[in-house]
Amino acid sequence: MVAGSSPAWPTIFGGARPAKKCKRIVYLFFIDFAIDLPSLFVSIISMKTEKTMLNLLSTPSKMPCFSFNIPALKFCPAAKIVMNLAKKAKEAMDKIICSSCYACKGFYMMPNVAEALQNKGNFITKSIREDNGDSFVAEMVGQIKRKYYKPNGEKKKLKNCDTDLFRVHDSGDLFSGKYINCWIRICEALPDIRFWFPTREHVRVDQMPHLQQLALLQNVCLKPSALRLDEPAPQIKGLDAGTSVYTSEQNALDDGHYICPATIHAHRLGKAEWRKVDKKERAKLSSCAGNGCKLCFIKGCKKGIAYMAH
Repeated sequence: MVAGSSPAWPTIFGGARPAKKCKRIVYLFFIDFAIDLPSLFVSIISMKTEKTMLNLLSTPSKMPCFSFNIPALKFCPAAKIVMNLAKKAKEAMDKIICSSCYACKGFYMMPNVAEALQNKGNFITKSIREDNGDSFVAEMVGQIKRKYYKPNGEKKKLKNCDTDLFRVHDSGDLFSGKYINCWIRICEALPDIRFWFPTREHVRVDQMPHLQQLALLQNVCLKPSALRLDEPAPQIKGLDAGTSVYTSEQNALDDGHYICPATIHAHRLGKAEWRKVDKKERAKLSSCAGNGCKLCFIKGCKKGIAYMAH
């Protein structure tokens, strides 16, 4: 080989080197001829084809921290029960909060997002079925630790993320007792992170012992969600004060609620005026961090929180 020149392209690859390096060509070649290649090449194939672990963490724009989500409704059995009962009773469906769930439209319905949500749901159910949730718990704890902590165990200081907080289920719910038990183990493994769980699973009686067990943890704020618009936030023994959605600020105050500051600005302005606000300013005003609010993460809160419809 001439000094300074590139190594000769192996003749088994078809003679002259391609104009552009193409890992795909090499990879396909390895697959076609793996049985005749040395074990080193077989090892390379194994590394190439091994599936990488799912990214379980999400970053909702309005949240001050990382989150975890799974498909809405499909993994929200209580919501489905409530909507089916409402239909049978011929209730006005626009009064049922879950009927206009934000996680069933917009960004959440983009094909890549929907696929990622479903993959996470599949991973959980497979883990619960095959190893009692051990692989899900281990992976969830591992990913949070890598994101929130330095190798020496100190908390990281991340831009736009409060590493003292974690939101569970901006989409989806605590769909089974075994799944809730997984989260008990996750939260126990990360005692200096405050976890916020909104849930409607309190309507399923068989879920309550599991929910109350999760709520016993000092780093868990488990808030039951109301089922209908303008319905006071649930107050359930063993859980934190709940949340609701109101169409009237005054009614929410009269019913004894805190008003979510991230929802009040758009509500007061109305849709038309709200759209006129600068996009960056809207993003700030509609976020927890932009309003300096962490109320949903505070354990022991005795007063319900009202999110304003807009």
